Amino acid sequence: MDESILTRIISTINHNADLLERHLNEGVYVHYQQEPSTSWSVTHSLGSLRPLIEVYDSNGNRIGFAVNRQTQTLTFAEINFAIAVSGVAIFRY
Repeated sequence: MDESILTRIISTINHNADLLERHLNEGVYVHYQQEPSTSWSVTHSLGSLRPLIEVYDSNGNRIGFAVNRQTQTLTFAEINFAIAVSGVAIFRY
């Protein structure tokens, strides 16, 4: 993927996350996964066991995933994929 496209996608996601946090008083954390992996380990510090999670691959496509509920805590989540991917995960509570 062209780095400038990824930069624009990440900028848009960050902008939207900032708007959510500022205007809705909603806790938001954005995780960037640079290296493709089948498992993303995310420390988010949101204080929620079941935050809403949106995941996008490095091309900006929303993708499916599974959260390992056995390892999930108030400040940590493990996201698993069938194949190694890089991209962005947005956590909201």
